[in-house]
Amino acid sequence: MSIRPTQGRIFALVRDGIESNTAKLIRAQEQASSGKRIVRASDDPVGTSVALSLRRQIGAIESFVASTEGARPDVEQASVRLQEGAGVLAEIRALMIQGMNGALNARDRSAVAAQIELLEGQLLDIANTRSGDSYLFAGTDTDVQPFQESTVDGESRIFYRGNDQKQRVLTSRGAEIVLNVTGEEVFSNFHYTSTVYGSVTGIAPGETADTGTGYEELIVRQDGTTGAMGQGIALENSGGDSLIGVRSLQVSAAGTIQLGSGPVQTIPTPLPSSYDTFDENGAWVKVDLTGWNGQDFSTTLTGEASLSLDGVTFTPTDLTETDLALTSATTGSIVHVDTTGLNKSGAELTTFEGTPSVFETIRGAVADLRMPEGTNRADLLDRMQSRLGELDRSEGDLLVGLGKLGAAGQRITVATTRLEDLRVTMDGLVSNVEDADFAQVALDLQRAEQTLQLAQATGARLMQQTLLNYL
Repeated sequence: MSIRPTQGRIFALVRDGIESNTAKLIRAQEQASSGKRIVRASDDPVGTSVALSLRRQIGAIESFVASTEGARPDVEQASVRLQEGAGVLAEIRALMIQGMNGALNARDRSAVAAQIELLEGQLLDIANTRSGDSYLFAGTDTDVQPFQESTVDGESRIFYRGNDQKQRVLTSRGAEIVLNVTGEEVFSNFHYTSTVYGSVTGIAPGETADTGTGYEELIVRQDGTTGAMGQGIALENSGGDSLIGVRSLQVSAAGTIQLGSGPVQTIPTPLPSSYDTFDENGAWVKVDLTGWNGQDFSTTLTGEASLSLDGVTFTPTDLTETDLALTSATTGSIVHVDTTGLNKSGAELTTFEGTPSVFETIRGAVADLRMPEGTNRADLLDRMQSRLGELDRSEGDLLVGLGKLGAAGQRITVATTRLEDLRVTMDGLVSNVEDADFAQVALDLQRAEQTLQLAQATGARLMQQTLLNYL
């Protein structure tokens, strides 16, 4: 027995064929118009999942690019400001050398000091540079002005108030770039090497390590001169002697006087009541010669001394200590000194090398240049030489910081280029998954149109029912 399809079944088959081929045509048209192979998730669930994963990675790359590029302006501005700072330090150095010229008088040196002060203000502005609301050289504490002026024991000083933390930006998972240098490492770097004294008094470092930063004034005080006097010659002992230690005093009937191995001086007439005689170190003793009877005379003089690091507490010395400890109650600094070479009283500039901030160095140089007329030239030169050494160290710190910022800028450029290349690669992978092959789409579109037309034509013939077909 033959099976005859019903009219309803034929109609359903024709409808299903037309709908199926219409859907294929519509999908081909969507791919052609959008350029995408995957228009909706149902088109390719696996491909959709892969594309979404790739797009997440692209989003992460774009975030890294944005944050990396966002850090560039601050790095570049900090670099420019440090370059300006290097120029300022070069000008200050030139002025300090100019101030050491022996031909300058006190007024000239004061004028040089005033110029240095102006440059110091410019350097302080650089150290407190802001980018928007953030300070560039304050570490991570960017809302705090890094260098602030305070008065300590009547002396105005500049202190660093930021922190030593680094700002970082991620360039990928597990990779980062340090973006900043702190004001402390650039303008106030601490790398203590040794304690150095000027060549004023003959003091020397002791055997034990010292504790302190910046500069201190070690005061060697002359506490009186003793010695057996005769031939009408007397010690004035009015507190004006500078001799430390033991020296011979020789007076000749020929009218000369000599202290230790110092210069042979001619005794003036009339005989003075206060006459300075100098030894080979430049130390002097005041003697009263008004009673001298014109005879030869020789004796041994001893200058007593005591030391202080704060100008308040003085420690007597017998000039035999090789590791005498001195403490400053003001700053807490502790130094150990060898007193065996002491020969003259005076204020000894004590430098904890590698610890003074650039502002301490500059202000110290200004103070030295403003010393009154009559200041010992050799002492001034010694102080300024010490300041110059620290200024050069500070300039080196600044240049190191500038190099770090330059390296950070270069790394930002390299990282950005790498991320952009990676994004292009990821875009290509997404395109491989999502984008349509236009040649294939055109072929599919043509095939779908032809198939639909064929289905419609076939359906039309199947739907032509007659009594003869029915029988």
